[in-house]
Amino acid sequence: MRVLLSVMLALCLFMPATVQAQQGANPGTFSAIKMDQDVVDHVLTEGNDIYVKVQPDYWDAEFIVKISNENMGSYRQWLNGSWEYPIQVYRSNQKGKQGYTYRINTSAKYVEYWTGGKMVLHLMRGQ
Repeated sequence: MRVLLSVMLALCLFMPATVQAQQGANPGTFSAIKMDQDVVDHVLTEGNDIYVKVQPDYWDAEFIVKISNENMGSYRQWLNGSWEYPIQVYRSNQKGKQGYTYRINTSAKYVEYWTGGKMVLHLMRGQ
C-alpha cells in the first residue's frame, strides 16, 4: 500500500509539468518561443513546411518571414537572395487552408513571422 501511494504521489508531482510542457508546443517539428495570440491562431507544420493560421482581422496583412540558425542571431538569406520573405494569407477554401499563410519551406532552426513592424511568431526547430 505504501508503494502504491508513493507511485501515485510521484505521478501527481510530474503530471502537471508534462501537461504544461505540451500546452506550449506546436504539432510537428517546431515549437513556439513567442506567439502573439491576437494575431496567430494556430501553427501547422509538416516536416520543413510551415503554415500559420492567423486571426481573421489579419487576413489582408502582409507577413515577413525571417530565418536564422541562432536564436535572435544573424538572419539567413532565402534561396532568392532576399533576407526577408513576404507572404500573404490564403483566402480560398479550395485546399482547406483558408486563413493560413502560404507555405514556407525551410531547414532553418529559427523562424520569425513579422507584421506591422512587430514579431508575432518566433518558432524553434526541435532537437
